[in-house]
Amino acid sequence: MHRDEQPRAINMQKTTIAAHTLGCKVNQCDTEALLARLTNIGCIIRDFNQPADIYIINTCTVTHASDKKSRQMIRRAKKQNPQAKIAVCGCMAQKDPATAQEIGVDFIFDARKPDAFIQEISNLIPNSNDTSQEDKSPTRTRAFLKIQDGCDRFCSYCIVPYVRGKPTSRPMAEILAEAELMLTNGALEIVLTGIQVASYGNDTKDATLPKLIEKISSFAGLKRLRLSSIDPCAVTPEFLQAVANSTVICDHFHLSLQSGSDTVLARMNRRYNTAGYANAAESLRKIFPNVAITTDIIVGFPGETDAEFNESLTFAQKIGFARIHVFEYSKREGTPAATLPNQVPDKIKTDRGKQMRQLAATLQTDFYKLQIGKTQPVLFETETAPGEWQGHTTNYCPVQILCNENLANTIRPVEINSHTALSLRA
Repeated sequence: MHRDEQPRAINMQKTTIAAHTLGCKVNQCDTEALLARLTNIGCIIRDFNQPADIYIINTCTVTHASDKKSRQMIRRAKKQNPQAKIAVCGCMAQKDPATAQEIGVDFIFDARKPDAFIQEISNLIPNSNDTSQEDKSPTRTRAFLKIQDGCDRFCSYCIVPYVRGKPTSRPMAEILAEAELMLTNGALEIVLTGIQVASYGNDTKDATLPKLIEKISSFAGLKRLRLSSIDPCAVTPEFLQAVANSTVICDHFHLSLQSGSDTVLARMNRRYNTAGYANAAESLRKIFPNVAITTDIIVGFPGETDAEFNESLTFAQKIGFARIHVFEYSKREGTPAATLPNQVPDKIKTDRGKQMRQLAATLQTDFYKLQIGKTQPVLFETETAPGEWQGHTTNYCPVQILCNENLANTIRPVEINSHTALSLRA
């Protein structure tokens, strides 16, 4: 483009777009930001199950299962409308574009840099004549706000730093402006998310995660502030002071563990040990007595012995997690762990995954039992059946209640009186 040229105005009025997001909350943020841009230029956003002119799949590549799901969604979109254009973004598309192209993808793009993608599809699909069923996105009670992208931790099992790049923090002023817009649009809860949330501000040196928490916590109209996954390194004295002073921070912290064995953590290139993790958890419990600490645990990491796995089980029991996301180790080519000796056989990984999930279910039930008899504020989100509403407590327990009122996007105090395997009843 010559200097005196202006970007041509893009109008894709009536073009129908359907999107599906796999993987982390960061992908979800990227997709929502892209769809907002597409809506602004006249596109009609549809459910992924409906016919559309363009299908967008934001992919994930954390595990082999993630790759498989990404390929399945691409094939599903092609089956729903063979004439549609298929666009993919996200980590799987960045890591392995050749596979995406082999199964018929029309565009591979970076969702964080949507301008070129929007320009290209506007050239191919100037207008669609289908004016039926103009979908409208419902008001979101919980809004995800991306504060940074990228990671430089290079855990030995993880492909993400290779496909997302180095940590890049968004300017604080930009984040605060987006938070204000979310509140104006009706959100009651904001979730700060990123690939490595704890690293926010490290690349700019003029902002930190504690400072951001303090700023957003002061916003009028914000009822809840929640953090996505952080690691124990984030739980500094400054962080603890910021969350202790906040009147809106939720008593739920997803504190990434990955293994309860120090020797496995060292091979994973994690930057903490179990003693540091336990100290972080205890520090949070001193501030929030009813805190829910949730985590991720990988089983079957290369070289993991029976003794090391049992250390993980024992440590998880000791911490008393409210929820554990369990993953069997998945080899990612290009990562150091893929070449480590003593790769654990799939059968053993499956068995260890089953054992860890059994413990996770027991610990979750134990945590639910502790909630019975408490009066908790619940942010209600959806009507799951006529007169039955579901929402979440501040410590992120799902709650179901029978009520003839419309509870959507309201916070109500309820008394917890029982639980099922999956939720609390009130």
